[in-house]
Amino acid sequence: MDVNKGKKKGEMSDINLTSLVDVCLTLVIIFMVTSPLVMQSGIKISAPSIQKTTKQETQTELKAKIHLQEQGKIQLNGIALDESVFADSLRHFLAASKNKLVVISAEDSILHDRVIAVMDEAKQCGAEKLSLIRRK
Repeated sequence: MDVNKGKKKGEMSDINLTSLVDVCLTLVIIFMVTSPLVMQSGIKISAPSIQKTTKQETQTELKAKIHLQEQGKIQLNGIALDESVFADSLRHFLAASKNKLVVISAEDSILHDRVIAVMDEAKQCGAEKLSLIRRK
């Protein structure tokens, strides 16, 4: 009995790699095009040493001190502001500031996403340096 009765002589059953290579190259191109869209600007965080902190305080002239309180209240340099006028006041203050430094503090009950939202808003208003502190 002949096992290869239905097959032609010399026929090979190989996998067609051309379509597999095409699919892989298409995926590589898609990833290359979409990777810049996935990358978003982040916030650079550094923890300064004590010497740097004391040196920086003597060099700065004006800095915006933002304190987040409960019930959504915001203080800018000790003055309580409504959220609707906060961005305009901060933008006006940063326009007059030489170093454009913003120091943010919050009460313990404030959520982190609220602090990050204020940091983002400060950056959009023109802040070049952001600093987080903890009040006692």
